Amino acid sequence: MATSVSTQDPFKYTTIAHSGHHYCSPLSSETAASLLAALQLQAGALVLDAGCGKAALLRDLLASQPVRGVGVDINPAFLAEAANAWTASNPGDGRLTLIASQLEQHPLPAGGYDAILCVGSTHALGGFEPSLALYRQWLKPGGMLLVGEGYWKRPPSNEYLMTLGATEDELSSHAKNIARALAQGFKLRLAMASSDEEWDWYEHMYCQAVMQYAASHPQDPDAPAFRDRARRWHDSYLAAGCSTLGFGFYLLEKS
Repeated sequence: MATSVSTQDPFKYTTIAHSGHHYCSPLSSETAASLLAALQLQAGALVLDAGCGKAALLRDLLASQPVRGVGVDINPAFLAEAANAWTASNPGDGRLTLIASQLEQHPLPAGGYDAILCVGSTHALGGFEPSLALYRQWLKPGGMLLVGEGYWKRPPSNEYLMTLGATEDELSSHAKNIARALAQGFKLRLAMASSDEEWDWYEHMYCQAVMQYAASHPQDPDAPAFRDRARRWHDSYLAAGCSTLGFGFYLLEKS
């Protein structure tokens, strides 16, 4: 029997599921530090975090380099967490601007961005290639784009696709992601992929957060459906996802 969900908050589940994550993607702090260091930005550079979530990657960048950041997302809970975390760690530092908006509707800087981060958020602009095309317009000449995108390690089963709510043509391979970026006029500076350990940790924390919420909020009418959804998702990851779905990081330069 299906369990009904009463929530009117479309972001409630993902907010709960990512409550224990620093990055809302299969990314370790060590890998993140390597990717950010490879950006090699000038002091004062303006960086967009597109679909920023908690803006953790952008906040880490601002903490390590003297640049300015703009984070755009539509989840108010994530943005509030980002703002609180930044203010607590950097009182009086106004280099971070957070905007609640659809990506294509946020106010663009007249001169463009020096760099754009988009990790796991290309769906907000219709997919990988449409996002690359638009970000290329938003970047200054020579600007850098760090994009995180899923890919198939092997052809997905129909059962796994049903769990994802996806079709096979929504993703390609790691190599084809690179080829698609080059076809959009970018130069490849670096390509990396999430490790099995990064995936396992991300998925474990995702499921654990939902289970803990359901156990501690028995009066929430959404809790049973959330618990069942997380369990099905994690079972699917263990059965097929860990061997089927990859996540790549592509550092690209606008040529």
